[in-house]
Amino acid sequence: MPKLDFTATPEIEKDFDKYFYFHREGTTFADAYADIQECDALASGSSIYLGGNAGTAAAAAQYGVLPAAIGSAIGSAIADAIFGSAARREQRRVNLRNCMGFKQYKRYGLARDLWTAFNFEEGMGRKKEDRRNDALALQALVASGPAPTTKELGL
Repeated sequence: MPKLDFTATPEIEKDFDKYFYFHREGTTFADAYADIQECDALASGSSIYLGGNAGTAAAAAQYGVLPAAIGSAIGSAIADAIFGSAARREQRRVNLRNCMGFKQYKRYGLARDLWTAFNFEEGMGRKKEDRRNDALALQALVASGPAPTTKELGL
């Protein structure tokens, strides 16, 4: 069972929108694991990618396709690394919260260092399945385990 005990500080609490776990009273591990797998699949199925725009098309017409394509690819990769990754992580968190909330799980905040022990973030690509499945199993263990002693957060 992952460690969940910590002393909340204002600095830790401001990140509860990113670092949290779920729990539902009376849930078996098998049910929690099935729910978390389903919600993970739904949450990680959506993507946000930043693409070209009218400026890119105009540059391609004026200077040629190859230089514009190379510049656009480099610019898009940099922009995606900066903005797209964070947007995908946030979108995944929101979708996961909505799905687990729909399944009547309650959400509880957690300190970042404790959260990283049994969770993962995907901004630049999907985690390997063994790492993902291990983390989901630990999340199901927490979701079906003893009732949290901390304050419940809204979804």
